[in-house]
Amino acid sequence: MTARRDKLVKVRFSQEEFSLLETLRQSARSESRALFIRRRALAPETGTHAIADLVGQIGVTLNTEIIAPKQLDHLALLVGELTLELRKVKKI
Repeated sequence: MTARRDKLVKVRFSQEEFSLLETLRQSARSESRALFIRRRALAPETGTHAIADLVGQIGVTLNTEIIAPKQLDHLALLVGELTLELRKVKKI
């Protein structure tokens, strides 16, 4: 069970920043802006380590005998995150 979230943080974005945020959120296939920001802020990726971890998670999900619809949603999210990580590494 997750802890209750009782702290509120307000953040302002410029139009350009907001557009970038939405582009990144949509390419990560995150349903919620809050969830996307929370994941990025609290669990930042670390280049090739993050890529290896995501590939491992994808492999574990694909190796299950029966993939439930919920797992497919999770798999799609992992692939989206992997794509973002690969784009970061390619730019460097």
